[in-house]
Amino acid sequence: MSWKSLFIKEEEKPDEPALSSQNKTVFPSTFSMPSAQSSQQQPSATYMPAMPSNDKEVLEVLSVYEKGLESINMPGYDFFEFYMSVNAVGAPTEPVYNMAFQMAKTMDRTISAQKLLNDAEFYISKINEVHSQYASQGQSKINDLDNQKQSEKQRLANDINNTTSEIEKLKSQLSVLENELQQKRAAQSQVEQMYKPQETAIRSKLSANDNAHNISLQKLNTVKDGISKYLQNK
Repeated sequence: MSWKSLFIKEEEKPDEPALSSQNKTVFPSTFSMPSAQSSQQQPSATYMPAMPSNDKEVLEVLSVYEKGLESINMPGYDFFEFYMSVNAVGAPTEPVYNMAFQMAKTMDRTISAQKLLNDAEFYISKINEVHSQYASQGQSKINDLDNQKQSEKQRLANDINNTTSEIEKLKSQLSVLENELQQKRAAQSQVEQMYKPQETAIRSKLSANDNAHNISLQKLNTVKDGISKYLQNK
C-alpha cells in the first residue's frame, strides 16, 4: 500500500492537480514504516512535534499522517513547503514566518497569505478524512467483536438452559449432566477474557489514531494561525 493511498480521494478540489481516481483513503492495517525504496522516492521531512509523546502507537500513526502529507504534496510551492519551512526553523515567531514567506516569494511570486490559507484547508481536510475513516472502521471492528462475544455468550447460555432441562428429565444421569453444566459455565465465564486482548489492542490503536490526529491538526493549525497572524496583509 502506498502512502498516497492513505490520503487521496476520488473527489478533489477543482483547481488541484488531477489525482488517480483509483486511489482511495483506506484503513491502514499496520503502521510499519515505508520501505527503503519508498523512503528514497519521498523527500525526508523535518517536523517539529507539537507536543512530546512517548506512545509508540501514537508515533506510528503520526508517521502515517506525516508521510501521507508528503505523498499528496501538490506541485510547485504551496502550504506544505511553507509548513515544512516554518517547522524546520524552530519556534513559530513572526520573524520566522516573515523569513519563510520571503523565501516562498522567491520560489513563486504568486504566493500570498490567502493562497497559503486555502492550501492549508486542503491538507487539513485530508488529515480529517483519514482520521474519520480510521475511526469508523476501527469502531466497526469493535462492534464485530462485540457481536461475536454476545453470540458466543448466547450460545453458551442456550446450552446451559438445555442441559438444565435434561437434568430435570433424566435424574439418573444427574451426575454426568451436572459436570457438563459446570464445564459450559466455566467456558462462559472465559468469554470476556478470550476477546479482551483483541478489543484492547483495537481500542489502543483508536486512541493512538485520535492522539496522532490531534497532534497533526495542532501542528497544521499552528502554521495556519501564524499565517493569519503575521502574513494576512502581505
